[in-house]
Amino acid sequence: MVWRVKKAPGDTDTVYGPVSTEVLKEWADSAQIAPHDMVDESDENWRPASEVEFLEMLWVVHLPGEETYGPTTIGTLREFIHEKLITEKTVATHVKTNQSLPIAALFAAVEFEKKRAMKRPPKEVMKSTASLAVDMAKDQRIRQLEEDLKELRREHESLTHRFRQLSLQLEGGTVPKIASSKK
Repeated sequence: MVWRVKKAPGDTDTVYGPVSTEVLKEWADSAQIAPHDMVDESDENWRPASEVEFLEMLWVVHLPGEETYGPTTIGTLREFIHEKLITEKTVATHVKTNQSLPIAALFAAVEFEKKRAMKRPPKEVMKSTASLAVDMAKDQRIRQLEEDLKELRREHESLTHRFRQLSLQLEGGTVPKIASSKK
């Protein structure tokens, strides 16, 4: 997928791109995309960058002078600290949950989650015993149905062969007469 970025009116009105989804995410994480910059993938559906889910622009902060900035990414918050626009004591608020916490705590939580995600076993290993039992039962049922199908195909072949034999006998006039059960 290719994306374009149009800087918010008043910034430059310049369009950047096309770029890949990964590059767009990198730009958002490095404070190169502002919440009100417009992004698009087709020139027909320009929308604010903050509305694009995968950019994860979820945090609002108060800058000095009572200016509110966001929603933005965690990467942008890191850039703001580096540029000394905010401190680690600055409170960030999540736009969906309305949860507020100091940026230092937010960064710690993100790092913790990254480490936890790296330690998680693959999804298959995480399945519950009940889920594994259901999967085993499904596999066993599939094997049984496959065996039943093989048997039905053999029976079908046998009946088709018998039908052809009887048809040939009928054509050749060699079919034995069937005795009547009338008395």
